[in-house]
Amino acid sequence: MKKNGQYKEMLVNAMEVPGDLAYRDAILTVTGKNLAVIENYRGILRYTGEEIIVLTYRGRLTICGKHLEIPCFTREEMQVRGCISQISLEQ
Repeated sequence: MKKNGQYKEMLVNAMEVPGDLAYRDAILTVTGKNLAVIENYRGILRYTGEEIIVLTYRGRLTICGKHLEIPCFTREEMQVRGCISQISLEQ
């Protein structure tokens, strides 16, 4: 017997729905070393000039660097600016 998650995955594949819509996957767009835009997130867990930890629907997204700031923050997306040195995702 298949689990609910497997049925959902089959349905999503059959309907050709993008993963970010179907599973609320985070979308991370990085431009150079100074700008990251995060979409589909739940909230901010930690915010310092050296580390920003964002809770996504599928895990934690950590951005490390120097002089980090969040100049734009809405329900749909946030921008992170500064000297970004590392990005990681824990599921």
